[in-house]
Amino acid sequence: MTEKQQGRLNFTHGNKLFILREIATYLPHPRMTRVLRAIQERHWQYARDADEVSLSHKQIATVDGMSVPTVRRAIADLIDHQLLIKTETVSCYGRQANSYKIVWSNLDAIVNDGEPLADPAPVPAQSAAVDSETSAPVLEYESTQVVKTASDHHDQSPDHCDHPPDHGDQPPPDHHDQASINPKLINPPPPSGTNNPTWREVEDLLISEFGLGRPGKAVSAARENGCATADVLRVIEYARSKPGAYGAGAIYNRISEARPGRDPAQGWPEENKRYRQRQSRTRRNDQQAQLAREARERDERKRQDQAERQRLESEFGSVLDGMTRDQLRAYVAEHCQPVIAQAIARNPDAHRSEGLYRTEILKSLKARQTDCQDHLDSANADGPAFADQR
Repeated sequence: MTEKQQGRLNFTHGNKLFILREIATYLPHPRMTRVLRAIQERHWQYARDADEVSLSHKQIATVDGMSVPTVRRAIADLIDHQLLIKTETVSCYGRQANSYKIVWSNLDAIVNDGEPLADPAPVPAQSAAVDSETSAPVLEYESTQVVKTASDHHDQSPDHCDHPPDHGDQPPPDHHDQASINPKLINPPPPSGTNNPTWREVEDLLISEFGLGRPGKAVSAARENGCATADVLRVIEYARSKPGAYGAGAIYNRISEARPGRDPAQGWPEENKRYRQRQSRTRRNDQQAQLAREARERDERKRQDQAERQRLESEFGSVLDGMTRDQLRAYVAEHCQPVIAQAIARNPDAHRSEGLYRTEILKSLKARQTDCQDHLDSANADGPAFADQR
């Protein structure tokens, strides 16, 4: 979506905060959400009347305790998915701090559709050029990292070993490429029947799967409440059972309030509106599908019944029509249900029209094919006298 198209939509500060709370579920990596929040916070504080906000990678990184390489990767991801517009600017002193504009309309569309981005941003090759804020010397703004080793100087790629800060907001070192492809690859849910994970692994799980920016405080609160990692994992499993029902804030609060032995289904806020709408659509679709299945089953039963009646008619219709009234009364009294016998006793010709009586007598004749043949032979032997007795 272009800047001109975005300008047609009016997003208030409240709208933007709501989108930032909800978008984490749909983005392929939590670092994208964290950078969006950092840019919006800076924009609201210092440039709320402007369309863009200028700040360096280092300024973005300090907002949420990220490293500069992580910020660079997140910005590249956001630009690739058309969620962020970057304008490169250079001052008269050669310094550079890029300007950024969040494409709120595209974020809002993702949240309203309730569908995650289909593919994460591609991971650049090791030799590919890295997003750089400037080619000018590094002064007040951070644009290019230069590492000095002995007498050699070389540019440091953003894919170098990026150790996470102490609060555990970053994935383990040397796994950024895998994390960009699949956020759950580094910290998959612990398999059942194995030892309980460490608290650090729980924090990494909350970051990679639910997009919590700083889960350390929530995990610390749960530990102070006497919880073990298994207690927190039960809460996480419940959140998984309702994908998209709760935002990162709700999960953070529920982890903070966890207690040993507490029912993991208790203490949650109401599911968000989009989740309830999806559940309602799912129920309606299930009901419609059930009604469609029942209609198909009825039609199939009718088709099978019709085919069965035709087979019975072709095999035993002549036998039934060849019986005299007395033979028919005697046969149905002995071999058919009382209601059929009573109907034939009242009206010996009731079997001649298609319907329940004729079908049931034909079924009975099929079950007694030897008797049917005897009746047919007897009828043929009687000749004209047989016909007079009808």
